[in-house]
Amino acid sequence: MTKYRLKRPVLVVLTAAITAGVTLNLPAAEAEAHAPSPQPITVTAIYQPDEPAYTANMDVSWHEWQPTGKAAGVVPVALLELAEEYQISPVYASAVFVLETGWGSSSAWLAKHNPAGIRCGSRYCRYDTATDGLRRMMEIMTDYYSNGLTTVAQQRNLWSESDDTYTIVQLMEQLAG
Repeated sequence: MTKYRLKRPVLVVLTAAITAGVTLNLPAAEAEAHAPSPQPITVTAIYQPDEPAYTANMDVSWHEWQPTGKAAGVVPVALLELAEEYQISPVYASAVFVLETGWGSSSAWLAKHNPAGIRCGSRYCRYDTATDGLRRMMEIMTDYYSNGLTTVAQQRNLWSESDDTYTIVQLMEQLAG
């Protein structure tokens, strides 16, 4: 007698062929009890872009954002908290902070807690604490916003003596990436 050993794919096909005609002999009530009930399906939009598309026309109102990488070590926590309190985009406020302070290294920021080149007459304003300086920056941004300057370009055109809107947008993309 010769032994034949069936390979796994053949066993799968044979098992499927043999069991194809087998049905469970459950009572009708029990069969209905185990039948899954149809569930409604709701289609929702789940597409979200990988990165925010920051542009000069972006509205600078508050949205969720947390800094990562280099920005996490430079952007003050108080800036993020104040951005939410004042309803200003934290990535926009962070980009302004980064540009104006040279990633937190300017003498105006380090010696005077002035985060954005804010002037008091012909000199840079001095604030008692870093939070005081950041609060003043947010107050200015909020004042601009409430007076109709709602985009990056509109605020930067009034804020800065030079046209640095494109630089701010680039920083926003860098910070968000």
